[in-house]
Amino acid sequence: MNMIDTFRLALEGVKNNKFRSFLTLLGIIIGVSAVILMVSLGSGTQEVVHGQFSSLETRQIYIGSNYELPYRSRGRLSLADSDYLQKTTLGTEQVLPFQSLYLNTKYQSRETMSSVYGVMPASYKLTNLELKYGRYINETDIEKRLGIVVVGERLLKSLIVTDDYSSLIGKFLYVEGKKLVIAGILAETETNLIIGNESIVMPISTVRELWRDRTRDVDFLLVSYNQDTTEKDIMSQVKYLLNKKYGKADSGEDRFAYEGLQGQTDIFNTVVRFFTYVLGGIAAISLLVGGIGVMNIMLVSVKERTKEIGVRLAIGARRKDIRRQFLLESIVLSFGGGLLGIVTGIILSFTANLFISKFFNWWSGDIPIWIIILAFTVTTSIGVLFGYYPAYRASRLDPIQALKYE
Repeated sequence: MNMIDTFRLALEGVKNNKFRSFLTLLGIIIGVSAVILMVSLGSGTQEVVHGQFSSLETRQIYIGSNYELPYRSRGRLSLADSDYLQKTTLGTEQVLPFQSLYLNTKYQSRETMSSVYGVMPASYKLTNLELKYGRYINETDIEKRLGIVVVGERLLKSLIVTDDYSSLIGKFLYVEGKKLVIAGILAETETNLIIGNESIVMPISTVRELWRDRTRDVDFLLVSYNQDTTEKDIMSQVKYLLNKKYGKADSGEDRFAYEGLQGQTDIFNTVVRFFTYVLGGIAAISLLVGGIGVMNIMLVSVKERTKEIGVRLAIGARRKDIRRQFLLESIVLSFGGGLLGIVTGIILSFTANLFISKFFNWWSGDIPIWIIILAFTVTTSIGVLFGYYPAYRASRLDPIQALKYE
C-alpha cells in the first residue's frame, strides 16, 4: 500500500469519528493558542520595557546619603565632591550635583507644594527630560544665578487652566515667595528619571543662593560613564574614593547609597523574560494534556477497530501499513489542531493587544514568529510521539484473535 492510500485511509478514520476527533482537536487548539497568547503578552511586556529604557541614559549611577544609617553617621555630599570624582575616576563622562527642595509654589491666586530641583545644564539628558516650550537651563543662568525656572506642564495645569501654555513663557511664578520668570515648560512624559513633571527646575547656583540655609549640602550626584567602562567598575571606583575621603560609619557600612540604572534595567529585563517563559511553560502543559488526549483517543480507536485490523491483516496488509495508517491519523489530528490553534492564538493575541492598547497607549504587543514555528513543530511532534504507541499496538495484533473480537 502506497503513502497516498494510507493517507486516504487515515483521513477516513478521522472523518468516521467526527465528534471524537473534534474533542481531540480541541485539546490541541487550546494548548497551542494558550502558548501563543501567553508568549505574545510576555513579549509585548518586554518590548514596552525595552522601549521605556531605550530612551534613557542608563549608563549612570546615583550617589546620595545612606538613609539607613543614623543621621549623624550619614555621608553629606558637597559641590567639591562633584569635581573630585570627575577628576579622579576613570571612564567618567560627567558628575552632576543636584539640589532638591519641597517648596510652596504660587501662580497668581493659586498655589501648591512642589519639588524644586537645582540642576546643571547637562541634567537635561541624564534625567531624560523633554522640553515643550521655551528653553532649558544654560551655562549663563548658572554663572549669573538668574532667577528663571523651567516648569513641568502637569504642575502648571494644577495652577492654571489655559488652552495655550506657551503663553506662560516670560510670566512670573512665585516659589516660597521668590519672584521668578518662567523660561521653559517641560512636556508630560512617562520616562523621566528623578525629576517628575510636577516639578520645577532651576539653576543650581540660584537655588543655593536663594535658600542658603537649606542647601549647605548637595542632595545627590549623578555620574555618567562611557561605553568602555562597566557599571561595576565605576561603582567600585566611586565607593573607594568616597570611603577614602569620608571613611565608613562606625558600623562598617558605607556612608553613601549607590544605585546603578544599568544594573536595575538588566534585572528588570531578566525578570520580565523569566515570567514570559514561565507563562509559556504553564500554557505548554496544556499541550502535553492534548498529546495525552491524542494517545487516549487513538487507543480507543484501535480497540473499536480491532476486527477491521484483523480483516486487513488476514487479506495481506503488512503490519507496517497498519502502523503507518494509525500513526498518520494521529499526525493529522495533531497537525490540524496545531494549525487551528495557531490561527486561534493569533486572533486572541491580536484582540488582547488591541484591547490593552486602548487603555495603555504605551503598550506594544506583538507575536514572535519563533513561537508560531515552535508551536507548529511541537504539535506535529506530539502526533508522532503520542500516536506511535497506539499505532504500534494496532500493528502487533494477532489476525486470528482480532477476527474473533466482538
